[in-house]
Amino acid sequence: MSLIVLCVLIACKSTQTELPALQNCPGEGDCVVQVFKETRLNLVETESKVSKVAFEEDSDFQVIFIQYTDSNRKGYSEEIYLQIPSMFKEIHSKNLSLKNQKVLLGKVCDCEEAGFEKITTGELKVIDNRDFISLHLEIKSQKTHKIKTLDINI
Repeated sequence: MSLIVLCVLIACKSTQTELPALQNCPGEGDCVVQVFKETRLNLVETESKVSKVAFEEDSDFQVIFIQYTDSNRKGYSEEIYLQIPSMFKEIHSKNLSLKNQKVLLGKVCDCEEAGFEKITTGELKVIDNRDFISLHLEIKSQKTHKIKTLDINI
């Protein structure tokens, strides 16, 4: 699954903005943030979960991708995807309204909880400050996860 996502990320390199690692990455890990402009998420879903995450070109949206890699646990990472409009002033979504921004949490590991889920409990605040985007994200999941709260200026 990660190989597919990695290939898509490389293919979208011309429309992505790479950002430095986060300063306040949780635990003993490294975090990376990427923004894919003019891109929308295309999700393949089964009854209970998201089985595949892919990208489509769409000038109306952008995708923010955040990856946490655990320094102490080899082969473990968490991925967050969220889709927001290309043009906006402020977005504030809480709990079930997070579905509007397609907030996803993925665990990439050789473990029982591996896979992606739509986040429906938490909060997202995104503000366009002209020079940068301010993002606050709180995630709550039934699965155990390291990334719970993020504050980023993109």
